[in-house]
Amino acid sequence: MIKYIYIIIIYMAFSSFALAASGEGTFNLAGAGALVATSPYAGVSTKTQVIPFLFAEYKGFYIKGIEAGYHLIQKDPWTLSMITTPRLMGYSSQDSGALNGMEDRRMSLDGGIRADYALPGGLAVITAKALTDVLSRYDGSAYELSVSRTFKGKIFRLQPSAGVHYLDRTLVGYYYGVKDNEVRAGRDAYAPGGGVDPFANVVFTCGISQQLIVVTRVGIESLSDEIRKSPIVDKSYVMSAAAGLTYRF
Repeated sequence: MIKYIYIIIIYMAFSSFALAASGEGTFNLAGAGALVATSPYAGVSTKTQVIPFLFAEYKGFYIKGIEAGYHLIQKDPWTLSMITTPRLMGYSSQDSGALNGMEDRRMSLDGGIRADYALPGGLAVITAKALTDVLSRYDGSAYELSVSRTFKGKIFRLQPSAGVHYLDRTLVGYYYGVKDNEVRAGRDAYAPGGGVDPFANVVFTCGISQQLIVVTRVGIESLSDEIRKSPIVDKSYVMSAAAGLTYRF
């Protein structure tokens, strides 16, 4: 039943995009860009893909980047929301020689709760998230605690953030574990536990005209020891960068 609630959230969020675009809601930005991200898996090169940039809101439903949701409570300084967001993890066994003989690990869709608390004077915003797999692919949970601050100028906005992700043993086991039937020479079975991944992001937006906005984002995440020790992982951190051009409505 829970997974259907989040499917409805996605539908309503995209409906909010359509309604906002027609003038019935708040529609801020829409555009497209490119995402470049390193992979933690051995032998897998950096990947580049085209991504949309969407920001829209209608009667509590919203889309902000890859997150869609519904605000249950909006009363300063608190905001409590139901959210859904894709889990962009996984691999194909054909991605590298080190993954040959592994079963494919698939991306999934997370759903859960997000709480934001705005500190007085615009000092910072503290965010907590609790997410679970609504497609029953990795059947685990993830938690996030972060702090962010926004700096505004006449034509730009800078938002640095930092925090930690906690990935439970089921999630880490699915994406980084090695099952008995996947054991090969030089690749032992591996059943990791949960782990904490510190991360930091910076989002920078700058107006080049009244309607055209350039959006950029750079992020880095340090991988927990449980992930680093996996025989299919050869990195201690991952990085990502995205840039796009959006139109303000």
